[in-house]
Amino acid sequence: MWTRTHCLWRSVGRVGRQLCTTNVAQARIFADRENQFAHGILMDSLKPYAILRPRDSAWQDLPATEGFMRPPIGNANPADLYADFLGLVRHCIRLELQISDARYDEFTRFFCEQLHRLTDEQLVGSLSALAELPTPESTKTHNYMELWNTLDIECCRRIERWSSEQLLLVSDAWYRLGLVRIGEYVWLAVKKLGRKLRKLPPEQLVHSMFLCNLLRRPVFEMFDFELNLARCVDQMTLPELGVMAMGFFKTQTPIRNPELLAQIYQRLGSELDTVEDIPLVALLKVLRYSSKLPQVEALKELLSALESQVERVSLLACLHMALLGCELQTCNDSLVERILLRFERELDTARLKDVERICLVMALFNITTSSGVDRRLAERLPDLLRQRMEEILRHPRCFSNCLQFLTMRGVYDVELLGVALEPRLVQHAYRNGLPGREYFHLDGFARLLGPQEYQGALLTDRQRQQMGRLYTQYIPQRDGRFKLNSTDRILMEIREAISLIHRPVTFKHILPQYDRCDLVLCYDHRHQKVLPLDAEACQDYSGEILTRKHLLGETKAADDQVATVVIVIAGWNNVIRDKERFTGQMEMKLKQLRQLGHQPLVIYWHEWRELETAADRQDFLRRRLSQVAKI
Repeated sequence: MWTRTHCLWRSVGRVGRQLCTTNVAQARIFADRENQFAHGILMDSLKPYAILRPRDSAWQDLPATEGFMRPPIGNANPADLYADFLGLVRHCIRLELQISDARYDEFTRFFCEQLHRLTDEQLVGSLSALAELPTPESTKTHNYMELWNTLDIECCRRIERWSSEQLLLVSDAWYRLGLVRIGEYVWLAVKKLGRKLRKLPPEQLVHSMFLCNLLRRPVFEMFDFELNLARCVDQMTLPELGVMAMGFFKTQTPIRNPELLAQIYQRLGSELDTVEDIPLVALLKVLRYSSKLPQVEALKELLSALESQVERVSLLACLHMALLGCELQTCNDSLVERILLRFERELDTARLKDVERICLVMALFNITTSSGVDRRLAERLPDLLRQRMEEILRHPRCFSNCLQFLTMRGVYDVELLGVALEPRLVQHAYRNGLPGREYFHLDGFARLLGPQEYQGALLTDRQRQQMGRLYTQYIPQRDGRFKLNSTDRILMEIREAISLIHRPVTFKHILPQYDRCDLVLCYDHRHQKVLPLDAEACQDYSGEILTRKHLLGETKAADDQVATVVIVIAGWNNVIRDKERFTGQMEMKLKQLRQLGHQPLVIYWHEWRELETAADRQDFLRRRLSQVAKI
């Protein structure tokens, strides 16, 4: 069974550590490109951003001495000390020597001791000069670490007396040095700026958010960014709004102001023809992250407008166009089809992470295209995954997610399924922790295939039991232990209404890989009565898939006169908005219930809410039960 994929396992020990390093490097390259583009927006702006433009690198024109070669004596004059440091930097550059060279040791120690004597301008110049050194092996390189660490300490000492403009200027020097997240200065500077976010002019607000984006850490009051942005949004260009969006997204801060969201939707829609990829992706990310039900109409308008941009922008931007409606289950079928056609053409160049996300789009939206591209693309992916060994080892969860999403499209490969469930890969993906929910789904899918079709690895019984306790939601009760959401309340109301007609009816997790429980009713047509469940075989939160044999026992399970009806609530997040179809996960759940011999009865949340009286609800349930199971 493993002949085509054995190389995956032979490679784990050999390249595991190397791949981890490569993963970090690739992620850094991508992040650097995004950050460099954002910094370029600041540099190209006509606004007075406090950044080190080429004309500010005046240290390069200053006379440099060879004083760093002489033994230091006593306290240094700041100007001489600074000139000697510039001489050292130029010496390193000219001779292509590392700062760790032993001939620089004595001066480096002396410079760090005397650094506090430098003026603010000399301090910034020292940071700029340090960035010009031949690239050291690491931030911990001898002499280099001593220099940047001492500069960091001195910058932190001066924070309280520096103006906002000076704080930002010095932060820019640290950005160019590439040590924003390693040193303490930028974080402390952003914290001070955070105390007056509401009063910052637009250029300082954007620059501050750029630093938050670099740090990936929110300041104490990220809401103040939103308040100020709402005030000055019209004074910003769309690329500057893209920088703001990067910061909101990287710090996991949604925009809550509906008027501000409406303005961003309008601005982006009006400038779609000229917006560049990186700000487009940033704005799409933050809109997806922030939009709620009131933004659905604006979202639909933007999705329609994006159709014309599919061929102009990058594949990554297309992906985020497709993802835009995912949180609100809002799909523009024509847009998604165009994007899938683009992926079909460029699939070989797509990253595994991008393949995973486009699989999510196909699975969630459960789309069937007129061109058939959804089916063709899904059927190509198993062979593509076989060719991505190194990426799978770097991103094993992307691999398992891809397989889960493909099963929702009815596409599976038993060989790859066995590889995903192989204990070594599970351990590699989750480092001895409990596997994620996608493994609960894959294991359940494999079990439902049956031993005739699937003979590969499975999760252990203990793992499924732990998943059953952790991943399945509580069974709702009106005893105040749990805060009931709208779907829980509908479930409770249906149980109370149906109990007046038939008893017993019970909450159970028939398919525990789907977190929400359903109502189960077992009806004996021959004796025209409801049968109780086998309590011992149907324990709650066990992680067990409940077959008819579990519910009824072996004898009654074989009786075709006994129906097992599973009442499933279709909440608003189980259907595609304004489409007559379920999400892929809901469709798969109903299919698997039928596969087990159960008869699913789907009740939409809105049709139940329209029933005003108890009599209406009972009539509705009698009618639906009669349609599904002739009860």
